[in-house]
Amino acid sequence: MCLAGENAAAPDVRPAGLPLRDAVSVRYTPPPEAAAAVTLHVSPRGNDRGSGAPRDPFASLERCRDEIRALKSKGPLPDGGVRVVIHGGEYRVTDTFGLDARDTGTATAPIRYVAAEGERPVFRGGERLKQWRRLKNASDYPLLPEKSRDEMWVSDLNAAGITDVLPLTLGGFSSGRGFKTHPAHELFFNGRALSLARGPNKGFLRIKDVAVHDGTKGYDRQGSMTGSFFYEGDLPGKWADEPDLLLYGYWFWDWADSYERVESIDPKRRLITLQKPWHTYGFSVGAPFYAVNALSELDAPGEWFLDRARNVVLLYPPSDPRKAQVELSVISVPMLKLKDVSHVRFEGLTWELGGADAIHIEGGGHCLLAGCTLRRFAGNAVEIRGGRGHGLLSCDIASFGRGGVVLAAGDRATLTRGDAFVENCDIQDLSRIDRTYTPALLVSGVGNRIAHNRLHDIPSSAMRIDGNDMIVEYNEVFNVVTESEDQGGADMWGDPTFMGNIYRYNYWHDIGNVPRDGRRECGRNGIRLDDAISGNLIHGNIFERCASGNFGAVQIHGGTANTVENNLFIYCEAAVSIQAWDTERWTGYMTRKLDESRSQVDWTLYTARYPALTGLVATPNVNRVRRNASLRCPTFLRNAPPTTEAADNDAVLPPDFTVQAAPSVLTVPGLEPIPVGQIGLYRDAWRK
Repeated sequence: MCLAGENAAAPDVRPAGLPLRDAVSVRYTPPPEAAAAVTLHVSPRGNDRGSGAPRDPFASLERCRDEIRALKSKGPLPDGGVRVVIHGGEYRVTDTFGLDARDTGTATAPIRYVAAEGERPVFRGGERLKQWRRLKNASDYPLLPEKSRDEMWVSDLNAAGITDVLPLTLGGFSSGRGFKTHPAHELFFNGRALSLARGPNKGFLRIKDVAVHDGTKGYDRQGSMTGSFFYEGDLPGKWADEPDLLLYGYWFWDWADSYERVESIDPKRRLITLQKPWHTYGFSVGAPFYAVNALSELDAPGEWFLDRARNVVLLYPPSDPRKAQVELSVISVPMLKLKDVSHVRFEGLTWELGGADAIHIEGGGHCLLAGCTLRRFAGNAVEIRGGRGHGLLSCDIASFGRGGVVLAAGDRATLTRGDAFVENCDIQDLSRIDRTYTPALLVSGVGNRIAHNRLHDIPSSAMRIDGNDMIVEYNEVFNVVTESEDQGGADMWGDPTFMGNIYRYNYWHDIGNVPRDGRRECGRNGIRLDDAISGNLIHGNIFERCASGNFGAVQIHGGTANTVENNLFIYCEAAVSIQAWDTERWTGYMTRKLDESRSQVDWTLYTARYPALTGLVATPNVNRVRRNASLRCPTFLRNAPPTTEAADNDAVLPPDFTVQAAPSVLTVPGLEPIPVGQIGLYRDAWRK
């Protein structure tokens, strides 16, 4: 059935090469490896006064870097470049290993830092805490719960050589603290991140009422811009004398979190007053929150507290800490930083235990991280800003306080491609500290590619795409958006000139299935095009169990000229939801946004690349939804306006269909083939 108006045909945004591609032929292939002209060796058992020969290795990467600089000072590197062989063992990192323009290679003479064959080099930015003793003087900690005192263990950081302890300055989305890493110490017990003492141990408390009713509201929520509110129950009354307390919450919207410091707590009135600056969006009745770093809440195995005054760790351990590996992240700067560097590769290396981000790459071009492991950092894994052709291939990224890869490459003003990529990477267990807008992949710019990754176990989105001509293909995304909401596995927001992006042949599943706790839910889903996102293509994807609240597996909020075609929807409450904007809202928003864009980009170039731009204001809510199949979806189209072009969406999968049992190339009557067998991770030289 076609719901489109007679003159409201949505433009076809499919580029050449769709629908079916050979995934193998478009995989990233590293440049051929020529024999290195120069080979240097480094080992934890080496000596920086050595020669760098196999039997006389250096002890540090810095010494290798300086040796390469000395070679380059005598003239260009010969063809084959330099190979730095890094032998297995642990390398203690206390500062950033920095490379700059002096350290760049060329296409024919690259510089490669590679793990020795069959060996595992690990760069560590933390310390193992080995000297544990039972807490003897409980009187030193009158706030400590009495039932916990016999379970408490103590480790002196001075004895471990840790004297410069970081302040407790956790971030969050709002109040000017978001979108950057705030270095933090974290404690790991046999590899698992432990929680700073929190209360309650699970779930949230709720704001009972705000102290100042100033008319602040949103949808069905009443609130206040003043950070003073009443609570229910007696638990927060214990926090009044806490020396280093933070409250974490989704203070107004369930997609905008932050950590707030406490000014005072009045147990008699059950009133909490927060320090300024207050959360950007204010505080609403019913908002969820809990206490962080509260000594009075150190009452469960796996919780800890850092006594900064005495420079000791208090731990309620899951088991005897003397028989476990207990580690504290220490370094508060990135472990590796490349600035204006080209043709440098890192292969098979591991970085772990940092209190900040792991790796920064700025400018330059064609640098590669291949087969590397990054784990247990308080910040982001990799930030790539600028440059061209940088990428990650077959890397494992896990256990981060913020996000995975921040990739900003390409120039939107001129639509110059960045050609950066993240391929065949497993990225999981993120957003431990800053829990919203810290996805596995935060991608901006033009012409970058996200392919064959597995993205999972994240409380908010798996990816955020802000830009143009991005390719998102052959990825598996699951168990994301587990805590925050009003988000999708992939999220785009707010700029109608973010056009030409393609989501194809991805498998989105088990998203948004965690029940909400008490608050009204907007929704969580697979792909969300939010606030006027227009001119993008969603083709050949599989959506299984990924629609909740008011959202379909694909949700379009106010956009136009989008195409949703040839997809499979399985066990989704709704397949596609479209929230139309009225003419006044659409015209005002689009006029303002497009006027801003004309002053920031080459508008002639944009309208030539995206002809639909010229008619956006005049054609709101015109999206194409066609040739899709579904199985056990009670609703296919939800809230779609009459201007939606919907046709041939009646293909039905067999009732016993499962993705796992599907053939490598799936053919459904009425649809074009979908290469199911190519989705997700693949084997290569690093991922065996």
